[in-house]
Amino acid sequence: MKIFKNRGDIYVPKSVRASKQAKVLYLLLAFIVVFTAVFIGFLSKNYNSAAEFFAKGELTVTEELTDSAAQLPKISGKTNYLIIGTDNDYDSIHFIFFLQADKTNKAYKAACISPKTVINNQSVQKIYKNSGVLELEKRLVEYFGFEFDYYALFDDSSFVEFVNKLGTFVYASGMEIDYSGGKEDDKYTLKINQGEQKISGRETANLLRYFSEKEKNFALENELVLRAMTGLITENNYDRADLLFRLFMKSAKTDVTVRDFETAKDSIKVFSTLSNEITLYSSNAQYDDKNVLTQSSLSGIKGYFSK
Repeated sequence: MKIFKNRGDIYVPKSVRASKQAKVLYLLLAFIVVFTAVFIGFLSKNYNSAAEFFAKGELTVTEELTDSAAQLPKISGKTNYLIIGTDNDYDSIHFIFFLQADKTNKAYKAACISPKTVINNQSVQKIYKNSGVLELEKRLVEYFGFEFDYYALFDDSSFVEFVNKLGTFVYASGMEIDYSGGKEDDKYTLKINQGEQKISGRETANLLRYFSEKEKNFALENELVLRAMTGLITENNYDRADLLFRLFMKSAKTDVTVRDFETAKDSIKVFSTLSNEITLYSSNAQYDDKNVLTQSSLSGIKGYFSK
């Protein structure tokens, strides 16, 4: 049976009474008219417009997302952290980096530097070994021109244990790494595949050390720090934040207090909830042949971490 002879035309045979095709056609047209009338009546009664009818499910999802975001605490300001990882005797620095939680812009900023960084004719490692972490922090503040709100000093085993409690995170390596290094009783091995993989605390610690000591690639070290932050500071870990904070206090030598933690809970909640939407910034350390930061690199780090 042909309903449409040509596009836009309705075909009706000449002998209408004798044609079964015509009867079917009229029945179909009648059904369309009745259905259209009922549908228009339904729309008029329940919806202000056709657009509202077709988009109703989509609007519901959007409203739920908006409500979820609106329920998050309002936070602002910037907090700078100094993070140092050492061997198990707190003697030799394996890695050192600056981290900022920018609450106003919902961003993490990272700047890893070399333990061999020379500041006024002394290396970071030597300042730390001779005078301790507080003197090192003081000298870094004088050199870079910005304050650290808190510091955390981890020995190797404690850092690994703490990260393992946070879980694993996805790291995309641009190369395969199979390396053994270190000196005497401070040796380490590292095996990383190329491409995406989940890495644990031990692999994180060894990668930070590898990029800092062996590769001297502080851009890759920054990237690892930032991926760890977004991969580990998540809603699941926020649900056990009190337990993790107690472990942090046990694992690190730090000036963070319980009161500081309680004050920061709103910020932790926001960064945990928005973990996949946090903006990431990296300020790359570059050196001359005497292990002194170049002026442009020094200015870049200062620009990121000044409040």
